[in-house]
Amino acid sequence: MNLPALTDSMQRPRGVPALLAALGLTMTAAVGCSASAETGEAEDTTVRVALVDAAPPSLPLLAEKNGDFADHGIDVTISSHPSTRITSFATSLGWEYDIVWGTPADVIAAASQGHDITVIAGAYVDSDERQQGQMYAAESGTVDSPTDLRGKRMAVPSLSGTLFLAVLTSLNRVGVDVDDVQLVEVPFSGMLGELDSGRVDAVATVQPYMGAVQAAGHRSLGDPFLSIDSPAVAGMWIAEREWAEKNPETVSSFVAALDSADWWASSHEQEARAFLSSALEMPRKMAATAPLPDWDTSISPEALTPWIEAVAASGQIHGTLPKAEDLVAAPRKD
Repeated sequence: MNLPALTDSMQRPRGVPALLAALGLTMTAAVGCSASAETGEAEDTTVRVALVDAAPPSLPLLAEKNGDFADHGIDVTISSHPSTRITSFATSLGWEYDIVWGTPADVIAAASQGHDITVIAGAYVDSDERQQGQMYAAESGTVDSPTDLRGKRMAVPSLSGTLFLAVLTSLNRVGVDVDDVQLVEVPFSGMLGELDSGRVDAVATVQPYMGAVQAAGHRSLGDPFLSIDSPAVAGMWIAEREWAEKNPETVSSFVAALDSADWWASSHEQEARAFLSSALEMPRKMAATAPLPDWDTSISPEALTPWIEAVAASGQIHGTLPKAEDLVAAPRKD
């Protein structure tokens, strides 16, 4: 990641939010140096975070550069991980990383494989107003709706994971058997070329690539994430259960810092775009048109239940699926 320093105009605004941040610093600094109320042991206020270089999990980057983590009394180190699949690095939780970003399908898969993880916060949501995913049909083709995908060739980024699960669910909802659609793996960056050339009839993509596909005149077939739920939690922050239970104040401080960064971004959208464009090495034109993710740290078992049901219906995971209430960390009782 290439993380530039923020200019003076990009610093967190002062006023009431600054006062709240100052109060948060006072409280978290006090608990960070003292024993946890639950365990009686000193909490670990040094936090190692892993995320992928994409807009949805990028809020910690803003929090780091704005000083929100320091304001809340924790020392955060952020690492870039090449995979969105929790199952590929869940074993590193508690050893190499403390908190990682993940997508619903992969979090469910990791838990079903026996990794003792817990969801400590939401990352972002997908909604009618701020859609982060979309299926498109070739402008010159004959596909006008998802039901027309029978016998057609559709590009997806992988044959597993959250977007793939959402596509399967979308097809199932309109009565299309997935076996009647040829799903092929194509990276997001190559989908527009495949669609333009006619090598595929449709694609399933996400922001920020959606803008270029739509600008080329290809037809929207709908947001597959919304076939799961509306709005749908589409990303979340995960920790090893034992670590989270031993460090409840640190977890709360991490989430509070993300909320502070989210508040800042909502009132400094252009500055946030410029920073993320550079930090994530996104093309400037792409970053200028793609909407910022709808970051939201709230999470509940009810938000994960539709995803677990979708995984069960897809048959992608064999074995016992986790219960939603067992995946989501219980809220602190102040």
